[in-house]
Amino acid sequence: MGVGGTVGAIGTVLTLAAPRPSAQPAGPVPVRWPRPGSTGEDTAVVEPGSGSHDGTPRGSWRRRTARQVDRAGRGLRLASARVRARRRALPDFVVIGAQKAGTSSLYAQLTAHPSVLPAIRKELHFFDRRPVPLVRYQAWFPPRAALAALDARTGRGITGEATPFYLCHPEVPTRLRAAVPDARLIAVLRDPVERAISGYHHAVGKGHEDRTIEVALDPDAVEATVADPAWWDAPDCPVRRRGYLIRSRYAEQLERWFAVFPRDQVMVIGTDALRSGRVPPAVLDFLDLPHAPDAVPDLNVGTYTTRPATGLEARLREYFRPHDTRLASLLGTEVPWST
Repeated sequence: MGVGGTVGAIGTVLTLAAPRPSAQPAGPVPVRWPRPGSTGEDTAVVEPGSGSHDGTPRGSWRRRTARQVDRAGRGLRLASARVRARRRALPDFVVIGAQKAGTSSLYAQLTAHPSVLPAIRKELHFFDRRPVPLVRYQAWFPPRAALAALDARTGRGITGEATPFYLCHPEVPTRLRAAVPDARLIAVLRDPVERAISGYHHAVGKGHEDRTIEVALDPDAVEATVADPAWWDAPDCPVRRRGYLIRSRYAEQLERWFAVFPRDQVMVIGTDALRSGRVPPAVLDFLDLPHAPDAVPDLNVGTYTTRPATGLEARLREYFRPHDTRLASLLGTEVPWST
């Protein structure tokens, strides 16, 4: 039996929901949750020669300068937004993960839609950090008046964010539900072995990893986790920075979300659904958006030449087999990758 409505091939859509998201609340929600902050965990393209095992990033000064200017501009916009944060919206949708599965591409596709206004930046990391007033979260989003004007002009006006660490952080489902209970949630899943390999190269490029790929991805040496929420909230949390295998165990993560949110508020899609460069039709229906977006190139598509040895890949497939069986049972459909 399908989850939350129509179920298609996992490479396209895993779970759908039809109801239109509810209207934005009239004022701030009286909840306190974490400070906006970013680890940049899904914001860099890892290309051959773009990073090194000693953590030294490489790139032209123009690119570094452009990033610094963009960061400064966003800081100014945020400072201005905080002055009247209570007039701003809360998100209609949140892309919750997974890291290195296509969340940047999906968010770019969604925010290119004429009925969607973006947050000041893609990844807000609000619910995976220590508590602060919710009004700081609102400051990242467009004014409610702007969304109302967009709705009058296009027939729909929504906003949202995309923070990949939300999916695996065990406290985020409860926190997000308390703050934005009517938000629509989208999880993008990728072949867990390929996601782990991509996550490794991403960590190398960020300077968070100096081990060889065979050591870092050894399924017999998976990093231990701690139940304390403060451990997960920390900027240097090992799972936040690395967590290659843990973050690819999708079933246990989605089970936490399904325990807190109605299943018809959660959509799960596969990375392959994003290949056209356009928002998948099922996602448009899920968010009640007109079918009129332009194609957007894939973003943050990492390329790399170092892969684990064939024997290690086979061990990783074996490691993920029970997790993928659990995922297929949870979603009521087979997974498309080979385990």
